[in-house]
Amino acid sequence: MSRLIPISDETLRDAHQCLWSTRMTNEMMLPIAERMDRIGFDSIDLIGGAVWDVSVRFLREDPWERIRHVRKLVTKTPLNAIVRGQSLWTFEVFPNDVVELAMERLKANGISQVALYDQFNDLKNVEVCTAKANALGLRVLGNLVFSWSPVHTDEYYAQKAAHFVRIGADEITVKDPSGMLSVERIRTLIPALRAAIAAVPINIHSHCMTGRAPEVLLAAADAGADKLHTAISPLAHGASHPPTEWIHDRLLEKGYTTGLDREALEDMAGYFRYMCHRWNKPRGEPVAFDARVLEHQMPGGMISNLRNQLRETGIEHRLEEILEETAQVRKDMGYVPVVSPTAQFMVTQAVLNVMQGERYKTVPDQLRRYVLGYYGTPPAPIAPELMDRAVRKGDKFVEGRSGDHIAPALDRLRSTRGPFKSDDDLLNAAFYGDDILKPLFAARDAADYTRFYHAYNPLYELLAEATRHRHIGYLGLRGRGQFKIEMTA
Repeated sequence: MSRLIPISDETLRDAHQCLWSTRMTNEMMLPIAERMDRIGFDSIDLIGGAVWDVSVRFLREDPWERIRHVRKLVTKTPLNAIVRGQSLWTFEVFPNDVVELAMERLKANGISQVALYDQFNDLKNVEVCTAKANALGLRVLGNLVFSWSPVHTDEYYAQKAAHFVRIGADEITVKDPSGMLSVERIRTLIPALRAAIAAVPINIHSHCMTGRAPEVLLAAADAGADKLHTAISPLAHGASHPPTEWIHDRLLEKGYTTGLDREALEDMAGYFRYMCHRWNKPRGEPVAFDARVLEHQMPGGMISNLRNQLRETGIEHRLEEILEETAQVRKDMGYVPVVSPTAQFMVTQAVLNVMQGERYKTVPDQLRRYVLGYYGTPPAPIAPELMDRAVRKGDKFVEGRSGDHIAPALDRLRSTRGPFKSDDDLLNAAFYGDDILKPLFAARDAADYTRFYHAYNPLYELLAEATRHRHIGYLGLRGRGQFKIEMTA
């Protein structure tokens, strides 16, 4: 009997975060959501990370509303939210009462499982959200951020995975945001994890930054991984994930099954090809192996944002210097993985070092608090040079969970900024000031997303119907408004 390898979809969350600068709107998601529910995904990753923040700040769409609307259309497939431990969805560290209420509201609005991680893999910082998620009956995917360094060995990840399971993780995910995994490494990592966590499911979540992720996912299945994360082909490759259709087909060739409806995948792919055309969004393209990524380890979305910021200040020509310096700062910070929020501290410091011509001449307050322990314990000791430059007279080092160093906030928010229409809005106030929330609420009150529930563009409908009935062997978009249709025999 063929072994089942379930597939988790990243199209609605991580894929557009990587390829579309996190700009997929409810209008783009809702028309396809009901059909996605019938494809057979193990889960649909919907919200969290930068998607949450961009939705509020730039799209003027309330993330709580997004969850509710999608849940009305996706009734069978579990919806996933990714949570940065005590930081939740911004770059701040929140007190425990805010974290616990956030877990409650995710459950109440329709989230079935949460992918929890800490940027250091410091599992003290996920204890509060893990315990609350367990109490609520949310399935917990314990995410371990993969990185290359002298400390990030197979044994390191095996110990972290076993620890995560002990505190309540139902599954373990190897989260590889920069595509650092190789086929050779996955063949040793999976057995090490399996020996540590026995039958607990292992997920592989790897980006295509180095071009290696598609083959890594197939090798992971052969090595004993249980679940793989992919994105539909128009939003795959590049800085995104391997394409779902390709992974599905290759797994079948190897004798596995995925439980996915292949014709329904074509329908979904056709829809997002049309979305790329309709909204002038890029489609992901395969990338060649770039060994430089193994040094700076910066995810593609961060590099594109950094390039834009450097261009605005007239120093884009120094990007390569800054990437090289980022690798040094990462080492000095204790080989911390390059993920939010500490990745932003790392890059900011690298820019300062390059522009000032002196390492750590200026150390921003956030990095200083990092050195003092307010964000948790890094994987390796901090370099003496950074420690000496960052610590000021009278500074106090702290230990323990990052959230324990912050006073409870909910009662204060209720008394100073309330009353609130709901606990969702109470949490919105914990994350953002009124200058951000007023335009968000105004847009929310004026929006009617239900009109997108079953709204399909007639052109897409026609082409998708032809694809499903095998009248079209290939459907693509070339240029602006130029359709390429190849008829089957």
